Amino acid sequence: MLRIFALGGPVMIPLLLCSIFALAIGIERLWYLLRSRVDTDDLLEDIKLSLGQGKVLEAMQIAKKSRGPVAAVLATGIAHYDQDREEIKEHMTVVGQEEIHKMERRLGALDFIVTASPLLGILGTVTGIIDSFNVMGAMEGVTQASALSIGIAEALITTATGLIIAVPTMALASYLNSVVNTLIADMNKKSNELLNVLDARSDI
Repeated sequence: MLRIFALGGPVMIPLLLCSIFALAIGIERLWYLLRSRVDTDDLLEDIKLSLGQGKVLEAMQIAKKSRGPVAAVLATGIAHYDQDREEIKEHMTVVGQEEIHKMERRLGALDFIVTASPLLGILGTVTGIIDSFNVMGAMEGVTQASALSIGIAEALITTATGLIIAVPTMALASYLNSVVNTLIADMNKKSNELLNVLDARSDI
């Protein structure tokens, strides 16, 4: 590994940093997002039961004890239960946007790594081939062709490394985005259900 890293040249350093950042961000985001996934159906049913019995404080405690973006939005809606629908919806939307921002944090960095890694790899290959041709220009004899092929092979190490980093990172970013989209959809659905429950209470 150290020999391959050395053959790749100085471009291997930013590529190594890209791989480290991609791994660190991926692990942190996976832990955060998977930890945010709770059974929101059961959560909303418990909240509905408490609200149906007029126990608003208990419903609030249920929402606050649960983790994740859905629980945070539901807790906000319950906290403003005595306001009209539009005001409740506005408060929930603000908190929802904050939760979306938390979920999408650092995902842009993964997209940057997906784009930058292959480009860095190509840059390393180009500079490596230029160096190879410069060496060949100073050489004479039948050894030129074999020496040139070795130099090009070494230069292609950076391209391969860039792709090895980019492909798994792209798959990871795609999975994380799908988790975020699922949580957002669930958050919107449960918010509307809670609004309907609060409307029904205000009509009583």
